[in-house]
Amino acid sequence: MWEGEPVGVDQKRPLVGFALVAVLCAVLMTLSIGRGWALEDLFQPARPIAAVVEPPVETSPATAEPAPVSLPAELSAQPVGAPEPSTAPAATPAATLKAPKAPPAAVSVPASPSPTAAADRDQRKAEREAAKADRKAEREAAKAERKAERDAAKADRKAQREAAKAQRKAEREAAKAQRKAEREAAKAERKAQREAAKADRKAQREAAKAQRKAEREAAKAERDAAKADRKAERDAAKGARSHR
Repeated sequence: MWEGEPVGVDQKRPLVGFALVAVLCAVLMTLSIGRGWALEDLFQPARPIAAVVEPPVETSPATAEPAPVSLPAELSAQPVGAPEPSTAPAATPAATLKAPKAPPAAVSVPASPSPTAAADRDQRKAEREAAKADRKAEREAAKAERKAERDAAKADRKAQREAAKAQRKAEREAAKAQRKAEREAAKAERKAQREAAKADRKAQREAAKAQRKAEREAAKAERDAAKADRKAERDAAKGARSHR
């Protein structure tokens, strides 16, 4: 075993497949040669194209004449489904037969229009036009109905969106008003607290001021009393000295 060779793969399998394909090709070639296929068998002409017959003109029964309808000679001479003769000088097998060429001839189809057929044709045409108009009217009505339904559904969705939008806006406004009221209440409470604290501080200042004033008055009265006592003592000492 060589290095790098895949493990578990049969080396004879591709050769066996190639041999089977070669045998199948040989069998198909043998069958095709034995049946004697030719180039004319592969290319078959199509059916002849009939000439367009114009509708007859409305005429009276006395003046109506059959109008011949002609077909091309190439189409009338060749039968339907017959193989087209090959003009190439190629060799063909003995089993292949060629159709003899027929002399060109014109095929005439007499046309005999009648007023009844024309009236029936006009009536059928009018009925087809009426049915077509009815179908068109039904389609237009269905189209208008679908459009009205779409417009109604669209208006309904728009109204729902507007209502939801208005509800969300009202909720936002209510939440905004509530937050504003809460802010105002908190602001008023803080202001009341500040006023109370300010009044308390003012009362404390007034009390301290009054206390200091009272202390000053008491100190002054005490000084005045001490001064009066000293003066009385001096006066008494002076009087005693004058009596001696």
